[in-house]
Amino acid sequence: MSSNSPSGFYRQELNKTLWEVPERYQNLSPVGSGAYGSVCSSYDTKAEQRVAVKKLSRPFQSIIHAKRTYRELRLLKHMKHENVIGLLDVFTPSKSFEEFNDVYLVTHLMGADLNNIVKCQKLTDDHVQFLIYQILRGLKYIHSAGIIHRVSSVTVMSDNAVCE
Repeated sequence: MSSNSPSGFYRQELNKTLWEVPERYQNLSPVGSGAYGSVCSSYDTKAEQRVAVKKLSRPFQSIIHAKRTYRELRLLKHMKHENVIGLLDVFTPSKSFEEFNDVYLVTHLMGADLNNIVKCQKLTDDHVQFLIYQILRGLKYIHSAGIIHRVSSVTVMSDNAVCE
């Protein structure tokens, strides 16, 4: 553990990104990255399960980034539905408000994303129907909470057992 890390945290560099996470999250492995951050899979030794840890990119770079960070955190905190990703944990390694630059979100780790499923296998009509049903259930839930989902790509996360 680095002497610069707060007690109970450790540092690890992955794909030129420095991760500083609580010791409970072990075996970090890159999953992907996008405009708003990077995601690693990890093993949560306290909960004894695989999780996804998302490091937000420059969450306080501007007012717009800060609002986006706050909105994502607030929305994920209240999502409790089997077809919608929910928030398991949130943390920062910062020791003081002056050092507060990084925010990490922890969610369930999905077995695959819809984009990979569509690319890697021929889906039967039953699979397509079941996938659409799950997506619509999740959308109905978030819409009932007054939330509009703006992502239009096929990289929507899917259920672990969706095509098994």
